[in-house]
Amino acid sequence: MKRGVICFLLFFLTFSAVLKAQINTNKNSISYKFLVTDYNTIDPKYRQENPKRYFHPDDINYAADLGYFRYLNSSFNVGATVRFGSLDAYHNLIDSTDANCIGQPCSKRYFRNEMFGGINVLGKYKFNNGYLLKEDFFVAPYVLTGISALYMHKRKGHFDMQIPFGIGLNIRLNPLFNIQTQFDYNQSLIIKKNNFAISFGFIWTLGKHITVEKVESTEIETVD
Repeated sequence: MKRGVICFLLFFLTFSAVLKAQINTNKNSISYKFLVTDYNTIDPKYRQENPKRYFHPDDINYAADLGYFRYLNSSFNVGATVRFGSLDAYHNLIDSTDANCIGQPCSKRYFRNEMFGGINVLGKYKFNNGYLLKEDFFVAPYVLTGISALYMHKRKGHFDMQIPFGIGLNIRLNPLFNIQTQFDYNQSLIIKKNNFAISFGFIWTLGKHITVEKVESTEIETVD
């Protein structure tokens, strides 16, 4: 009788817990963004001439950004983008026709659009990583950094390296499509023209949305 009671209790104390997880198996995505660039607001020369003017419509320019990103894990993505457009910035030059800077370096602003092209290699940390927010949460904030190489067609030397620091937000419309907004601060290493950009765009996850079930079993053992 005692053995029967023990077996009966063991039967009810032993159970399995089944957990279903939605796992997106697609790891590749492409992006398109429209950017507003500002090389003037945080330029020291501009601040001297325009102490009360920030992000003015006459001081901004525009660009486009095409990118590819690869999912590494729930917290990190890596990728690369190609960026091209125009900018409006001060140039350091020697202008013998300007009485204020004959024979010495002089900072002058180019009001005409200066075209540029660039390549960015980026790493992204996602807050929707399963620890802070669910991976499939409808808003997905992130931070990023990396290295950028730019070519500018009017500037002497033409070349700059920059370190971008960004913060952004993806808004999930469906498992394969997000809209995105992002703010970048770019630390200039060669021409010393720090700048920022505000962007809006889209992200497409490549392939079909596939989910799998993850099953885990847990047993509780009772020892007599």
